Amino acid sequence: MKAKLKNYFTALFFGVIFGAILFHNSMAQSINSIDSVNLMQSKRPTEILVELKPKGDVKVLKVFTILKERIEHRCSNIVKETSDRPQIILSTTDNLPLETYSISQVDKSVHISGGSWQGLLYGVGKFLRTSKYENGFLPSTWRGISSPQGTFRGMYFANHFHNWYYMSSDDELNRYTEDMALWGINAIMTSYPLLNLTGWDDPEADLAMEQTKKILRAAKNAGLATVMGCGNVLFNNTPEELLATPLSDQLGRHGNTGAMVCPSNPVGRDLILKTNVTLLQKFNDIGIDYLCMWPYDEGGCGCDQCSPWGANGFIRISKDIAKAGREINPELKMILSTWTFDTPEQGEWQGLADSLAKDGDWANYIMADSHEDFPRYPLDKGVPGDLPLINFPEISMWGNAPWGGYGAHPMPKRTQRLWNQVKHISKGGLAYSEGIYEDISKVIISQFYWNPNSTSEDAMREYIAYEFSPKVVDDVLTIIDILESSASKKHTNQSVDSSAVESAYSLAKDVNNRLPEWAKNGWRWEILYIRTLLDRERFVGSGLTSQASVEAMQRLIEIYHCLIKTDDPYHHRVRPPLPQTDSGSKK
Repeated sequence: MKAKLKNYFTALFFGVIFGAILFHNSMAQSINSIDSVNLMQSKRPTEILVELKPKGDVKVLKVFTILKERIEHRCSNIVKETSDRPQIILSTTDNLPLETYSISQVDKSVHISGGSWQGLLYGVGKFLRTSKYENGFLPSTWRGISSPQGTFRGMYFANHFHNWYYMSSDDELNRYTEDMALWGINAIMTSYPLLNLTGWDDPEADLAMEQTKKILRAAKNAGLATVMGCGNVLFNNTPEELLATPLSDQLGRHGNTGAMVCPSNPVGRDLILKTNVTLLQKFNDIGIDYLCMWPYDEGGCGCDQCSPWGANGFIRISKDIAKAGREINPELKMILSTWTFDTPEQGEWQGLADSLAKDGDWANYIMADSHEDFPRYPLDKGVPGDLPLINFPEISMWGNAPWGGYGAHPMPKRTQRLWNQVKHISKGGLAYSEGIYEDISKVIISQFYWNPNSTSEDAMREYIAYEFSPKVVDDVLTIIDILESSASKKHTNQSVDSSAVESAYSLAKDVNNRLPEWAKNGWRWEILYIRTLLDRERFVGSGLTSQASVEAMQRLIEIYHCLIKTDDPYHHRVRPPLPQTDSGSKK
């Protein structure tokens, strides 16, 4: 009995000692973290000192500049580079995978490190989002290591209709692209609008080229890969004898502007290759990393030699373009889109799978998605060629006409539902965007691509705390939920809840009064606030002709850089429905 008691007390003694050691180590880590915070809280320094490693590295300096601009925009603090008692250290290291970042505590400094300068940028994004900015800068206490699980995390910036991407200044576009990179995006796609032009000598061709380069240049400046869309859609004055046979499109999903060329016609095939090669050559000064072959909307041919398009003519011309493109750039990668395959069923998915099983080395990714639920074939039978699969979520148009016309258009529940269908096999994707009004959806999707098990609410909470204020997170989540419900009900011809619409507007006014000035005057809050106002006016109030509605839409037009008068026949799709706008001459 005495021996048992002795063993018991011995074990108890060492247990207490071991527990004390663990407690001490835990407290030491907490104190180290708190010390860094207390440094800012107690002294409230006007200067934030940052050390760069390696010193003089141009790309690390680029990340520092982004950090500096974001902090100084929100606070009176001045961010300065120094090696003397830094509060923040930015560095790159070979000890982490390229896109991985680490945020740790080194004495009284926060150390943000990346496996490359892009990884460092992602780490700075996490640091910025989890810091606080009211009453001076308060640095993040988040510590850890994070790696993306999606290999391809892209956004498609549509470059047409005089939308925001087309009309924004270089500075605006660069900053917005950097903002996307801070959330973990690693690629930007756009397209040169061939179908809007008559040829390379069209009076608008050079402007269109510069607008397209503006987007791709912004991507490169932020360290992102560039993606160019291409296919069998050429200039709109293509000789009639080369044009594709119109598609059978009973479901109205494929699209046809009449500028598609038949690749089974030898002269047409040569013209497709020549045009796409010339396109790549014209972007040599920037560099294209990926070509994304597009089958439908726009694209396709319904002739006997090309049908079924997705399993026949599309594969042939895609392989030809891949070969020609790699003669210009041997490192060029290929994304094969399957947009609206088998709508209706004609064996396109199976034909593509059979073809890639025999010869699939020329393609790098399969892209799949649809207007509604995710296509069943890759979910039920696997991805053709066993290639990595990426999705193409449409976040701009669903339940939203004109696109962005009433302000912000967050759809977190829909975005989450559609992602849940594919997250177990997806390696990322390219979200389709017509402007900045779906900024919240972009952020949600960026976090899905980083961690497929993250949730839309997780992303929104971090977004709201960073872009608005930690104090208003729950209220803004309530507003977003009401806005999505109203848009969904309107789109599906259900009655919109008038009391909820009133509640969202009332809550937005209250939030507006509690925001710091930098958030209140930022476009992200403005377009969300305007959306609550316009929903109230159109569903409960005096309609879109009321003074409040007109003033709100005029402000949206300023933010989007819309044209009041234009000869662009499609600009109305991206312009708020302000009364007395028309499609006359440009102004």
